[in-house]
Amino acid sequence: GTIYSISGRTQVGTDRGIDPGAPTGQQGILTIEPGVRIFASGGSDYLIVNRGSQIFAEGTASNPIIFTSRQNIEGTTTLTSQGQWGGLVIAGRAPQANCQLTAPVTCTGQVEGTSAFYGGNTPTDNSGRIRYVQIKFSGFEISTGNELQGLTMGGVGSGTTVEFVQVHNSSDDGIEIFGGNVNLSRIVITGADDDAFDT
Repeated sequence: GTIYSISGRTQVGTDRGIDPGAPTGQQGILTIEPGVRIFASGGSDYLIVNRGSQIFAEGTASNPIIFTSRQNIEGTTTLTSQGQWGGLVIAGRAPQANCQLTAPVTCTGQVEGTSAFYGGNTPTDNSGRIRYVQIKFSGFEISTGNELQGLTMGGVGSGTTVEFVQVHNSSDDGIEIFGGNVNLSRIVITGADDDAFDT
């Protein structure tokens, strides 16, 4: 039942680079308990899990974790509210299309809407678990063709669990995936202003 706020680019760890055997940066692990609500106040407010870090956001069917806007917490959202905060971004070390997998590996791309890097040569990369989560009233256009979505995943590996997730009223895509090979199941996207699901 606790409510937390995020402001600006809120990072879990810093970019640890392509190679898990020779990591750089700082690892972060964020655990969010069932029933927690996390809100943000504007389009430049978003949560990003960097390469080599993890998020464990595991709600339950009766007590989901909710990422939402300040307006929603205050009770002023409507059926058409959108774009009130940035969204959730996960960057991993799994391969992407624009890759050289032989040494030196150059599998780095930049996640749309952020300055975060993603990609690598670890198909089974594990960015954590997201289960029974709602992402509401998010999505924001940073510049033309450069947007944050409800849930953005770049180079997220198959070791990551994403299931029982609803993205509601994103002003851009509900979920957008850049590279990687994460498996998603039991996904519901409602009210997206652009694509519901974009790869």
